[in-house]
Order: sequence, then C-alpha cells, then structure tokens
Amino acid sequence: MSHRGPLTAVITTVLGATLGGLLVWRVYRTRRKRLPSIQKVCQTAQLPPPVQIPSSEQLLGVKPVMVSSEEEWQQLWPLMQKELSVFPVLGLDCEWVSVKGQVSAVSLLQMASYSGLCVLVRLLPFRSGQQAFPLSLIEVLRDPHVLKVGVGCYEDGKRLTRDYGLSLTCTVDLRYLALRQRYMNNGLSLKSLAADLLNVSLDKSLELRCSDWEADQLTLEQVMTYAARDAQVSIALFLHLLGLRSDAGPASSSGSSYSELAARCQGLVDVPFRGRGDGDDRAADGERRRRTRKPPTYESPESGDQQVPDPRKNNKRKPLGVGYSARKSPLYDNCFLHAPDGQPLCTCDKKKAKWYLDKGIGVLQSEEPFVVRLLFEPSGRPDSQQDYYLTAKENLCVVCGKADSYIRKNIVPHEYRRHFPTEMKDHNSHDILLLCTSCHAASNVHDSFLKQQLAEEFAAPQGCEEGVRLLEDSDRRRVRSAARALLTAGDGLPEQRREELQVLIKSFLNMNERQELTDEALQQAAGLETRIFNEAYVPHGLKVVRAHAEQGLLGLMDLERRWRQHFLTAMHPRHLPPLWSVDHNHSKFLRKYGEDLPIKLN
Repeated sequence: MSHRGPLTAVITTVLGATLGGLLVWRVYRTRRKRLPSIQKVCQTAQLPPPVQIPSSEQLLGVKPVMVSSEEEWQQLWPLMQKELSVFPVLGLDCEWVSVKGQVSAVSLLQMASYSGLCVLVRLLPFRSGQQAFPLSLIEVLRDPHVLKVGVGCYEDGKRLTRDYGLSLTCTVDLRYLALRQRYMNNGLSLKSLAADLLNVSLDKSLELRCSDWEADQLTLEQVMTYAARDAQVSIALFLHLLGLRSDAGPASSSGSSYSELAARCQGLVDVPFRGRGDGDDRAADGERRRRTRKPPTYESPESGDQQVPDPRKNNKRKPLGVGYSARKSPLYDNCFLHAPDGQPLCTCDKKKAKWYLDKGIGVLQSEEPFVVRLLFEPSGRPDSQQDYYLTAKENLCVVCGKADSYIRKNIVPHEYRRHFPTEMKDHNSHDILLLCTSCHAASNVHDSFLKQQLAEEFAAPQGCEEGVRLLEDSDRRRVRSAARALLTAGDGLPEQRREELQVLIKSFLNMNERQELTDEALQQAAGLETRIFNEAYVPHGLKVVRAHAEQGLLGLMDLERRWRQHFLTAMHPRHLPPLWSVDHNHSKFLRKYGEDLPIKLN
C-alpha cells in the first residue's frame, strides 16, 4: 500500500462531506420556499385554527334569529353546531310571565354562541304537542361538553325540566365566576355585572320585564333590547371573566377546548347559586327572585295582569348579607364552671351556669366574673389549663372584627356534622364561630366551592339528577303531555300527529294497537305523576361522611381538618379565639378512643 493512501482517504472523506452538505443545503432551501402557510398546514392536518374572540361591541351587534318550529331550528342548527365545535359555550337565559301571581311555563329560550349568534326559541308551540322538540336541541341542552353560562342558569334548567321535560346540564352561574375573581362592587345581577365589567347598560324596565312573552308577535324591544341582549351579555361576561378578550389576540385551539374551559370553571359546574342576600340588584335585575315569589301585585290595564312589584317599596341596592337575621343577644357570656376542688373546667353561658345553681348542684363563687363551683365530680376534666374551652371569647366577627351584628357559623357544615359519630359531635362548640352577616354570606359562597369539590371526589352529587330524592321520568312526562294534547286539541291535531300520540299512550298503558283509546284512559294518562322515587338516593353529606368513615377515625378527622383549613384559607380571619386550631381535639380522640374506634354514623 502506498504511504499516501491514508492522506488520500482523509481528503476524499472531507471533500465528500462538504459536497454532501452543499447538496443537503440546496435541497433544504428549495423545500423551504415551497412550505405552505400555517393555515394550510392546519387545514391539511385538520387542526382547528386559533379562535378569534370578538369584542363585546361586535358580539352584542349581531342580530338575533327567532325560531318557532322544528324546520326553522333545523335550518339554523348547522351554523350553531359549527360555532360550538370551535368554542363549546352558550350564553343562556329564559323568559316567562306571571298571571295573577301564577307563574306560567317558560315562553322563550335564548342561547348565544361566542361570536354573538343568538337563537331565540319560542317554546310554547312545542308545548301544545303539535310538534316535537328537535332532537339536536334536546341534545345540545343536555350535552355535558357544552358549557351553558348565565345568571341563574341552573334554576332556568329546573324550569325547563319542569315545564317541558328538557334536561339542562353543564351550567355555570356567572356570579360564582365573579366572586372567584373577587368582584363584589355593585351587586351580582346581570345588569350590575354588565355595567361594571363591560360598560354595557341593560334595559331592565318594568314594561319590558313584565311584557307579554307569549304574544303571537314579540316587539322589537322585547327581542333586541331585552331577550337577545341577556344571552349575548352572558357569553360576553364569561369571556371577560376568563380573560378571553379580543385585544389579547387569537386564543389557541387548545385554550378554547371544553376540557380547558371546564378546568377553569372547576367546582362551579351545575352548582345552584346559594348566595342568600347575594347582592343581587333586586330593583333593576331581580326578575328571577320576583318571578318565583309572590309579592303584592297591583293590576292595571297597562300591566297585562303581570306580576308587578309594590312601587312604594324602597328599591335601593342592598349590601352582601342582607336578609340574614343577626343575633339579638351575645353568644358568649364567658361564665366559668369549676370542679369541687376549684379547678377550672370550661366557660359557658349564664343560663347554663344558673341551671346548676337552681338545681342545688353548684354554688356561686363570684359575680364578676360569674363563676359557679360544682358540688359533684364532673365526667371529665381538661387535659391542661391551656384548653380552648377555658378561654374567654369576644362577641365579634372573627373575620373582620365587627361587633354590632353577628350570627353563628358552623365551620363544618351541619349536613356533614349531623352524620358524625356521637364521639365527634359532643362538645363541638369549637367549630361554631361568630361572623357578621356579610362575612357569613361570603363564607357560604366559598363553602359551595368546597362542597362541589367533595361532590366530584366522592361521586356525591348535590342538586343534580343523581342526588335528588325524586326523579323526573321523561317517558311519563311525554305520555302525560301527549294525553293532554289529545284532550285539549283533539280533532284539531293533524291526523298523523294524533296517531303518533295515541300509539305512545297505548304503548305505555300496555294496550293493543287495535284497542280504542277511551276518554277514561286519556284522563288517566293526563294525570300521570311524572316524578318517581330515586331508590339510589343518598344525601350528599352522608355519602361524603361514609367515604371518610371507611378510613376510620383518622378519615373523619381529615374531613374535619379540611373544612377548618378551608375556612382559614378562604376567609383569612383576624380575630379567632385563642387556641382555635385545625387539629382541635384530634390527639385527645386518639388517646381516648384509638385509631380503631368502630364508627357508627348517624
């Protein structure tokens, strides 16, 4: 072999690598010039393009579409379906009337998509039985992967179920989202939220609220100014509260998916709003409360027999917590009970201390402070003089310090505590604290978040179909509606429709198709009870407590600790009594009963 062989091989290798690199570079440049746009790649790969969020002005500027028949709905549904495939959220609202104090069926269902497309569905034509609800409408209302947002939308769903047998699921009340964002400025009504967050004014005048929603022709003001506006504002508020604004640029396709949106509403889906005294603007936007209660009515030719609030009533906005009944007397009298040898046992109220005196089993040691010495050996003594029950407690709100208006707060809600074993229910005043009315209302809102988390963790639903004592049977409702339609409309129904309703009723009554459907059978079907007992019903609180009790005493103490820590985290109390603790009595329970205590739930 020539001595120049290795050198030649090296030079050949270097030249080959260089020429190969040049060739690869030229091919890369050529292919790079031919690369399609991002949009074309998305289309080729069938990936959804980024969602362009419209501004509130654009969204509210879209004209609504009225639907009164199945045919009209079917024409519009493909467009609505396309919108939901991009952004699975509907702004939702309902309208109904009250005649002489009696609430009628829901007249109008309003639904708006993220772009502002608003569909106003007139429901009364479907109630008469002349035509069935479109299947796609039924399915989108109960679709668990389409969020329905609004103020009071959960309650609207209950009305739709009661009046038409329509199931509404996956609702999110905008008031919860506003509270989660720490918004408590001027009330939580749709009107207040729209004004403060969107700078949009909603017309909530009495004439519009109480107008005839069952009229053959709705006015332009009813359609444009009121009904469509409520649904469109609901979706606009949802976008705003989640920070999905038009000026933030297009939202990614993943950011607009149901799973991502539902995650941002965690704990709020299908939760009824429990804000008693929740700050609703009852004068301007309290139609939900007003339409479900029976205030004094004043009839006039202009009112159309609608339910009208007393005009003499002072309709000023009320702060959070109004409606709560504050205590008339202090909770803590800070009287003391002592053992026969003088050892302090606990504090108590004066009524209990005097009971020992009246029974002759205690003697008065001093008036100030009020101390009673027992004349018998108590069943138990405190472990040390650093015991929670030996400390004097102030009569003030433990959160803000307000001392002139307060009520008791159960830190572990009664719906759970009531099922605890007796050993954990005795002497639990540690978990009863004083809160002013507004802090109590705010605390209840925070509690609803944790309750929903517990409901999801332990499959213990509250307020939904699986967690109710009575269930609405959709089959029985359809049969009842069919019978009532035949009794009321009779020969006025189209022959084909009349035959369909008769077949439905006969099938339910186990009648032969050739048998004649008598008036007696129709009356029987028209009077069907549509609610059936839910044999699988277990109260939410009991189911949660049972799940923790499977871990014995330690499991129940975990539940107790979780609620106590939740109160500290959510409310940041600044005036807790001395020695208040999230682990109160836990070490004592373990010493006294042991981890293997047999759990007997109440």
